[in-house]
Amino acid sequence: MAESEATPLIGVIVPVKDPHPAFLNEALESILVQTVPRWRLAIVAEPDELSRIEAQLRHLTADPRVRLLANEGRGHAGAVNTAMRAADTEFVALLLGDDLWHPDAIAVLEDHITRYSNADFFHSARRIVNDRGEPISGVHPPRPAVTLADFRAGTPVKHLLCWRRRLGLRVGGLDERIQIGPDDFDFPWTMSERGAVFCPINECLYIYRDHRAARRLTIDVPLSIQIREMRLVMRKHGMSRREVNHRLEEARRTHLRQARYRSPLHRQLCRWLGSEPPAWRDSYR
Repeated sequence: MAESEATPLIGVIVPVKDPHPAFLNEALESILVQTVPRWRLAIVAEPDELSRIEAQLRHLTADPRVRLLANEGRGHAGAVNTAMRAADTEFVALLLGDDLWHPDAIAVLEDHITRYSNADFFHSARRIVNDRGEPISGVHPPRPAVTLADFRAGTPVKHLLCWRRRLGLRVGGLDERIQIGPDDFDFPWTMSERGAVFCPINECLYIYRDHRAARRLTIDVPLSIQIREMRLVMRKHGMSRREVNHRLEEARRTHLRQARYRSPLHRQLCRWLGSEPPAWRDSYR
């Protein structure tokens, strides 16, 4: 049996919604050029975008490792859950449609899954690039050890995210009530509560694109909604009102500064006037 036909260990999930065509092509190409061809790829589109995405990705559909699915759930979380249910691999991993994987990602993931057989959730080092793919940060290493208490103080698990599929389904998948951060904020927290063992990968496997050329949740979703969603997640996991307010104060000084709009009304007004506020960009030091 050819290596590419062997039963894969890892299924890659790429949820897409109104994607930037060039960024999506680059994201998918980063899977096609993996040095180990043992993978499955599920691209999940919103039902009303499915035909357009299918036309754009026609060059991929002949590859038996690739599937295009319609989102059966709600939003980003629903797309990941749709692919997780449809997968036949032991592990699944997430690639956002405007980001990239290192060419050795599958090889490194397979090696760690084999060596650390008790681990349920892997997370790697990452770096950030701009719209043109130029690095704007050094390598951000993963947290060496992750405990349940860490989630109360921050978000200790960052992309690349790869988890044991059966455990992910057993905890109920991603919470589809949550529209901001269901993948790298709420879901790992839930997995930790259910006893998942986390394993860091020091190799830089994930390239996160901080772009301004297309829609991004952290920029285009109004601040008031992002705060509401963060509050929902933290209260869900039992944090006190005081703890939540403290975390939100910290977030306002850091990543929440990226939000262009204060509220949905502010966004509507800006678009009506044709005046888009500039989006703050992190220095990523």
